[in-house]
Amino acid sequence: MKSYPESIMPFTDGQLAQYEEQGAVTIDTPFTPEELDRAEAAWDRLKQTGGKPYEDPDFIEVVQHPYFEAVAKKVLRAQAVHLWWGLAPHERAPASPPYADSQDQWARGCHTDIQATIEDFEATPRRMRAELWFWLNDVPANRGAMRILPGSHRHVMEYWDQVLTPEHKAMLPRVHGLRPAPVPETAPAFPEHVPDLRETPWLECEPTPFVARRGQVLVLCSAGLHSAWQNEDTVPRKAMGTSWVADGVSCGLPKNQRDAVIEFFPQLRSKLCPDRAHIVPPDFDWLFESNYDPKWPETFPQP
Repeated sequence: MKSYPESIMPFTDGQLAQYEEQGAVTIDTPFTPEELDRAEAAWDRLKQTGGKPYEDPDFIEVVQHPYFEAVAKKVLRAQAVHLWWGLAPHERAPASPPYADSQDQWARGCHTDIQATIEDFEATPRRMRAELWFWLNDVPANRGAMRILPGSHRHVMEYWDQVLTPEHKAMLPRVHGLRPAPVPETAPAFPEHVPDLRETPWLECEPTPFVARRGQVLVLCSAGLHSAWQNEDTVPRKAMGTSWVADGVSCGLPKNQRDAVIEFFPQLRSKLCPDRAHIVPPDFDWLFESNYDPKWPETFPQP
């Protein structure tokens, strides 16, 4: 059985305060260069073979490390947490020139993933998804570093708190991707959108590239506006993403994503060390289906 140090380095109160204010913070981890080498080699194997992440022991060693659970507990103000989503290797492959300019990328990619209210965010335990992006190689700005609009999560969640009906608030948090207008008619959420809530329209704002060193973690609140970004380097950006939720908090996923979790989690749980199996719940009474239809009228206000 794998043994871990008794003291796991969580992130600091100051870093938690940055997460709460800006919606994102990059933090250090206790992983050694040798552990990172094994994790990156597993990432490379999985990308090359298309294998299942839970079948690679070196990838399992990462996800079951107590560090991520400790960080998630602090993010979520919770005594106990479990995985919500994640584990698959995530890639941002090099793009081919000519490259799109920054304004076009932000206009096309700007979106939110989680729908929740500010009341959800400020609750104890926090009714929110703790998203941890673990970087397996360096993430300079030109290697597809994620762009984030700091503080936008609070404006957006305050808005949902104001306009959603009590019935709909009770169906949060949920994964429900939304973007500012204009929304393509082919988008699953159309005509739902995130309205402009500040003097400067969302799509005219300048996002921040969240750069990182290998072995760091981006703690993200994706209820705020953020975007993927083109990789102008010659090597891929390598990430392993997990997300966590406090025990007792119900979560919504579209049917296809919920079905994937129900299929995947038992396989993952069976591969974990017995003393780490608690990070994958044995049942799914916490996970409800939340699709893009029927639409909620409050999410596409008319002029």
